[in-house]
Amino acid sequence: MKYINILSKMWLMAVAVMVVACSEDEGAPVTPSFPEEEQILSVKAGESVDLVFEASMDWKLYSSTLWCRFSNGMTSISGQAGKQTVQVSVNEEILSYGEMQAEITLKQGDMEKVIAKLTCQGEGLWVTDANGNYFSEENLIPFFYREIGKGVDINFTTNYDWTVEEYPEWLVVNEAPLKGLGFRPGNISVTVKDEFSAFAKKGDIKVKRTGTDDFVNIPVNFYGIDRVSSDKNAWGGWTFNSDGGKYSTSNSMTGESDEFDAPLVMQNVLVNGNDYEVLYFEEQIANQYVLVDNQDAWMSLKVNQQQNSELKEAQLSVKNNEGNRERSGVVMIMPKDTLGFIGRDNLLTSSGVFTDCADKYVLIAISQKSAFITSSDFEVISDSQEPIMVLKVDSPSDEDIEYCGTNNIYKVRLQSHTSYSTFKIVSNVYADFEVYSWHNLSQEDPVKYPSWGTNDFCDYMSSYIFWNGISETNGYDEKGDVLKPLCIVVRKWDEQSQSSPIVAAILIYRE
Repeated sequence: MKYINILSKMWLMAVAVMVVACSEDEGAPVTPSFPEEEQILSVKAGESVDLVFEASMDWKLYSSTLWCRFSNGMTSISGQAGKQTVQVSVNEEILSYGEMQAEITLKQGDMEKVIAKLTCQGEGLWVTDANGNYFSEENLIPFFYREIGKGVDINFTTNYDWTVEEYPEWLVVNEAPLKGLGFRPGNISVTVKDEFSAFAKKGDIKVKRTGTDDFVNIPVNFYGIDRVSSDKNAWGGWTFNSDGGKYSTSNSMTGESDEFDAPLVMQNVLVNGNDYEVLYFEEQIANQYVLVDNQDAWMSLKVNQQQNSELKEAQLSVKNNEGNRERSGVVMIMPKDTLGFIGRDNLLTSSGVFTDCADKYVLIAISQKSAFITSSDFEVISDSQEPIMVLKVDSPSDEDIEYCGTNNIYKVRLQSHTSYSTFKIVSNVYADFEVYSWHNLSQEDPVKYPSWGTNDFCDYMSSYIFWNGISETNGYDEKGDVLKPLCIVVRKWDEQSQSSPIVAAILIYRE
């Protein structure tokens, strides 16, 4: 019995020791174990890698960046103690420029430690257009002349924070310098400067990485002007006087004609390049033209290049119009490569009208008054089969005024070496005026007259001047050279001055 009591006491003591020991274990803190070394993991964009570790208790992993995620698609994941293999991936949609690094932290209980670093090498700086395509020489921003003044919007996206400060001198970037954030739509508005809006050219807009010298270019290509332009309306009704000393145009506001000294100057002339050709066209009938050789043209264009600019200045002059009708023409400037492409034979249609491709290169259309204007003030009646026109001199020369004694001069041209058995000049306008032929005047008269009429019978009767024929030799000297024209004058008696001043004169020429 005593022996049993001793055993019972010993068992109770052992139980007590175990209880105390268990009580001591429950109160002691548990220290989690972590991997001793950090793992360095490398992964490419859009790919994944396995992270292997052992946890001594329930755990949780955290990623330090949004682009580094775990197999659950999140930036954190949890699990229980033991050996673990967790898949880590890189979201390629959030890639940035250069090498990127993410830290992966393991948390157990109240303790945590960085157990791995994930590195991903970025694909470098890039800029894409609105459709996600990289800019290149094949995918560039085109500029056309029709967009000049309107500007071109460039929409793009980068994988880095950016600034735009550098671009070709021929461009204007509105509100520059500009800046923006990576992976967000960017926009810049660009125009071509007026003084550089003629020639075709290429350049680059530098989209720099903020705070660095690194950049990606957006290539731009201006195709140049596809026509000719100046500060003058090409079809503005420009008219030169007969001697070419002045020109005028109708004022659209007043309807009146403004007159200026020649030459006609055109500023801000734009033509694509300096290798061009000036072409002259003469109007045959209304809106129908023919191309004339430069040496035969009565128009002459001089082009000057403006310094530090693609703009040109052009000066148009015309020769004296000695014909008996007003004439019209067109001056065209065309790049030689364009002219070669179109072909000279394709500038005009078969009916003499400008083709659409040529019409754009008309610099200016002009007309020029004739020195002579067909007049009905006098009429010539003769046996000639061809009608003989009486032309009013638009701008008589000083020599003609001195010769005739008046600036109110008419001209009649007779065919060379042709006989006119009857010849009569009739005028209703001057019916009440006294009409004199050359031989009725005294030698003291200031007006000089040649004596080349053989049948010079002349009489005065009302509104008629009678001339009994002109032979085929009238108007020539012994050598057969043409003499000065015969001048017939019209006078009117002036009671106040008691004289007969000359009020009109008719010059009769041989061709």
